[in-house]
Amino acid sequence: MLKRSFFQFSLFMVLVLLGFSCSTKKDVDAFREAKYNLVGINEIHLNGIDLLSKKRPEDFSFSDAAILFSAVSENKLAASSKLALDVKLPEGTQERSMTVTQLKWQVLVNGTNTAQGIVNEPVELHNGLNTISLNSPVTLTTENGRPSISHLMRLATLFAQADAADKPKITLQIKPTIQTSVGPFELPAFINIKD
Repeated sequence: MLKRSFFQFSLFMVLVLLGFSCSTKKDVDAFREAKYNLVGINEIHLNGIDLLSKKRPEDFSFSDAAILFSAVSENKLAASSKLALDVKLPEGTQERSMTVTQLKWQVLVNGTNTAQGIVNEPVELHNGLNTISLNSPVTLTTENGRPSISHLMRLATLFAQADAADKPKITLQIKPTIQTSVGPFELPAFINIKD
């Protein structure tokens, strides 16, 4: 009798776990196949400096340059931003939401990795427009073994440029770790965010 009860309990647990696994796979597939569109950058600060107000390197004050030079030298760059991200889930999955527990990101300029970081704050995403606030340390790509302040200044002014003809191709890529019913799951590849 005890043996039979143990077998029934084990079978029940296997069925429950299988149900959670199927649900988890569907959630992961829905957000992996989703279309992501960066609708707007409402705010972006780098070590407290508002980058959206900087259209040219000349717009940086001596104090701004000193703050950024010090942060680059000490490898202590930190970004905070508010983004408008539109998420289009595949047909039939629009009611799902996802908690991103960690978000690796990178910015490519003309296909070259320029900066990257990791957001370790949970973010809830759903179908439609999401306004998200992010805080992240920033690591710049190195040149001759050192991060370049000139690359940083160029990257910082790209976000505020209005003239699309002069603007290089900027690509934001994300690699989220999402919370599932069986624990955190990191997507295997970066996802391009369209702008």
